[in-house]
Amino acid sequence: MFLHEERNTAFEWMPEMAAALETASLLDLERGNPQQLANMFRTFGHPALTIAKELGGAGASASSVAKLHTWVGAHCPSLAIMMTMHHHTVAGMMAARQFFPDIQGLLGLIARDNLLVASGFAEGRTNAPILESTMTVEKTLGGYLVNGSKKPCTMTHHFDVITFGVSCLDPEGRAQIGIGVGFADDPSIERKNFWAVPHLQAADSHEVIFNNLMVPEAMMCFSATIDDQLDDAQQGTGNHWFAIWFQLLVSASYLGMASALASRALAGNKGSQENRAMLLIDLQGATMALRGLAASIDDNRFLRRDLAHAQATRFAIQEAVNRISTHAFEILGGMAFMSSEEIAYLLVATRLLAFHPTSRLASTAFLCEQLS
Repeated sequence: MFLHEERNTAFEWMPEMAAALETASLLDLERGNPQQLANMFRTFGHPALTIAKELGGAGASASSVAKLHTWVGAHCPSLAIMMTMHHHTVAGMMAARQFFPDIQGLLGLIARDNLLVASGFAEGRTNAPILESTMTVEKTLGGYLVNGSKKPCTMTHHFDVITFGVSCLDPEGRAQIGIGVGFADDPSIERKNFWAVPHLQAADSHEVIFNNLMVPEAMMCFSATIDDQLDDAQQGTGNHWFAIWFQLLVSASYLGMASALASRALAGNKGSQENRAMLLIDLQGATMALRGLAASIDDNRFLRRDLAHAQATRFAIQEAVNRISTHAFEILGGMAFMSSEEIAYLLVATRLLAFHPTSRLASTAFLCEQLS
């Protein structure tokens, strides 16, 4: 059975949501109200999947979460994107909790109340690394005042908690990245509609604006605080937690979308045997690359070279996704395109992986330095 292991994982961790997705129309979900997907995720999708059991979460492995995302991506691309933004952020906070004790309380709250977490980092900014930010932060007696905007931001109208990146100088003049936390009901957070295209519209990706958002000191975590407690080989690890998890989950989600097209092509037994074999080779190669990256995360590998491996894996999967979707589209043929809106929708949706951070151009020097 196609995506057999991924399906088993989905039914193991979220049986009610998996059953609903398996019987629903992909286009009905994609064209529906984002509230429907957010409610499904919050109620049945296990938002605490990557949170440790001692904090009330499931303690799922990266290998399991990656399989889950591939299966969801094949059945509801917009939901897979919602889950990517939530899970990579929560997993990054899990790793950072040893340096910022107050995050542990927030993670416990997320697990207890099934809160959804939006990711307000560098999405949508050309050539920007994932944690880079243009938002400003000002230290005050009460904490930090944050101003700026993030667009697009998935789950704009439906998040409970939002994390975001800020760039600033510490008292010694060192550049550092800060990761702050805000809550949906804060009056300093404004939302503005932004996404105009029909693809992935149900992911609710619009603009979030911060107007003098006050962030308590305990909810603003700076990279220098982590680096000061690490040896030379581990410098930057605090940033890598979020970035590596993101590359894993965004790759898994889009591989799922490409797999949905491939499954339709293979089920019809169309095209030549050679074409079908090439499709299967690309699927297998991308799947094994994804599982290798997940295994390295489960081995707690988050050093600078590991980030390079994660980025390289993502770009390799991105190219495979493009080939898979194109070959599947050709195998299915013009009549399938004219008679099934899902096929055209999935073909375009798979191409959007290229727009997620980090871009190849932004990564070129880093990859050459670390991998050559």
